Amino acid sequence: MATILILGAIPSGLAGTAHNAPTLYAIRGGATFAIMTSLYEALRLSGMSQHVAWRASFVVVPAPCLIIVAILTLIYGQDHPAGKWSERHNFPSVGLSENQGLHVSVDLEKKKGSKGKKQDLEGQVSVHSVDDRDAEISVNATVIKSTIDVAVNEPLTVKSAVRIVSNPLTWLPALAYLTTFGLELALDAQMATVLFKLFNKSISGFDQTQAGYYTSIFGFLNAFTRPFGGYVGDLVYRRWGTRGKKYWMLICGLLMGVSCLAGGFYLAKSANTGTPHFPTLMGVFSVAAIFSELGNGANFALVPHCNSYNNGVMSGIVGSFGNLGGIFFALIFRFQTKAGKAFWVMGIICTALNAFLFAIPVPKY
Repeated sequence: MATILILGAIPSGLAGTAHNAPTLYAIRGGATFAIMTSLYEALRLSGMSQHVAWRASFVVVPAPCLIIVAILTLIYGQDHPAGKWSERHNFPSVGLSENQGLHVSVDLEKKKGSKGKKQDLEGQVSVHSVDDRDAEISVNATVIKSTIDVAVNEPLTVKSAVRIVSNPLTWLPALAYLTTFGLELALDAQMATVLFKLFNKSISGFDQTQAGYYTSIFGFLNAFTRPFGGYVGDLVYRRWGTRGKKYWMLICGLLMGVSCLAGGFYLAKSANTGTPHFPTLMGVFSVAAIFSELGNGANFALVPHCNSYNNGVMSGIVGSFGNLGGIFFALIFRFQTKAGKAFWVMGIICTALNAFLFAIPVPKY
């Protein structure tokens, strides 16, 4: 992870090679709208040229943040809650799961010794003494309801990869995240440009900076909406199990799609009747953004229940589909230039896809 962050800092530092300020408003997102815009404007007021101020903005903010997080990860991070990857079988619940017939994978890894000889490591399982209280808890333990409580991560192999790809549970959160996070990325990337084109003449002083500040509202909402989406997922799980998490995630996706659909039709209608009402427009797309971000949090409340023995791979697949959704929806804006059309097209796609995903069954717990 630390290596990926460091590699990510390189293009962030080079992103300033863009030669015009409008590019700033096309590739920013979230809180970056406010931070990068303010820094850019401050550097311009200090006397820097447009191009130099743009380059310096990336060198000063994103690149150092990525490098600092990478260093902290190297210092304080660990492979697994149990510590090292090779010691992930040391949880007491692993023995309990074996007693109840659940599958536990134990690695038989080979490592080269200091003299080049290969040494077989027999499972890497440590033995610890337990007191009477621990023994009593183990004996009286209830039946495990969910595999996520005892699942031990397996190494990724061709066989396990095929099993993951062929499992419908893999595509439930992945396709849902394609819609929720993809739409969020599209809003963050495109809304500032949309607002500027609509209101730069009708509202006095409404420039690209103001448009960026208003768009940053959608990003700042994440501080509350995304964790709240996961929290609600945990609440419904207590009563309705995994199905509750699935329904909550997909309902968020449906409401997001309907809101985006409504906003798109409103923009299309306003193009024929005049300039749209600014508070109404922001209100409709704020609803879309809120349910998008709630859906993101709800999604990662569900991910651990899907392919529990390969949850790292699952997280990677789901996250990548979110970015794929951002690219896909950006292409819609590229080819659908009529006012509001890109939004209602996204709304139809998101609503239809989330409705389709209701058919995929999930485990009870």
